[in-house]
Amino acid sequence: MKKTVSFILVLGCISGVMSCKKETTTKQTGDVSASLTATDASQLVSDSSKFGVLVADPTISTDGKITISNELGVGCVRTSICLDSYTGRSVIIEDYQNAGLKVLLNLNNKSASGGANPFPTDMVKYKASLENVLDKYKPEVAVIENEPANDGYYTGPIENYFTELRTAIDVCKARGIKVSDGALHIGMVLICVYQDYVSQGQQAKADDFATRSGMSSSYINTAKGKGSSTLNAKLDKCKKMIAAYQTMALDYVNFHWYEPMGLNASKSTAATSAPGVAKEVADYLRKATGKNVLTNEFGQTITTASLVASQVDEFRKAGLSYAIDYSGTGGGNMQPQALQKGTTLQPNGVSYRNQVAQ
Repeated sequence: MKKTVSFILVLGCISGVMSCKKETTTKQTGDVSASLTATDASQLVSDSSKFGVLVADPTISTDGKITISNELGVGCVRTSICLDSYTGRSVIIEDYQNAGLKVLLNLNNKSASGGANPFPTDMVKYKASLENVLDKYKPEVAVIENEPANDGYYTGPIENYFTELRTAIDVCKARGIKVSDGALHIGMVLICVYQDYVSQGQQAKADDFATRSGMSSSYINTAKGKGSSTLNAKLDKCKKMIAAYQTMALDYVNFHWYEPMGLNASKSTAATSAPGVAKEVADYLRKATGKNVLTNEFGQTITTASLVASQVDEFRKAGLSYAIDYSGTGGGNMQPQALQKGTTLQPNGVSYRNQVAQ
């Protein structure tokens, strides 16, 4: 379900519920003030992040993808099913599970390959389609749709996605399956983190966060209430999503992550991940939603081996439950880079393997 990406494009487009969670009694539209205390939210931090891979090379067979996963030493993979084209069996899921790999499964109502689709509104039909898959397969995590805030993938009000997601949660919970949303718009989440610091009277921390995360002037202006109508609309959608997730029985809240990031995205050399940014994003989302946090898609737009190792370290510090590396086939500037060539690990893949093993 991946289109050509740069981190800037991702920014432009882009558990169980704990008994200690403290729900807020009121929440203004667009207000995503923290719903948990910092102490409560810290209890949602994963002690051991689980790493995985999405091998996004159509020329590599499933057996080859299993070989790569084993070479990387990861226990999780990501794949997807489109409900409108599901015929009763997914050989890929069966092969992965038979190989002992845990599957984070994107469940998309329709393929986005032909352009943006509306969210489903017939919940009787949608529920039956979802049950048809989940009565046969039990993924490690069911991820509902892919980047629902991405206007290139979906049309219609985001409230229609909330209806779909609530229906999916009911179906998953009845089968003991953990569930995640399809990923928040990471650029808008960065703005939310910035605004959260400012709301606490911590302007210096907000400015430092903006620098480390490479926030553009347009993003900073939006954070200060001076954004364009387009960015304001995106931010409003993101805040609606975060507020809605706080009220749902989701197990995980999801974001996608590519580096080098933001203003540094065009740089061909970046030795390390943006320091501390993943943790600040995850901490904010845990406080705002009361949910554990994962990324079922992160990657690198350059092949610097130390960058992927640093990402592993930063995601562990962030306490993410899962982190799935998108091993793409793009070449050249600003494309997701593969960890392998064929089934042979490249230096960045070796770096990922070695860091995951630590």
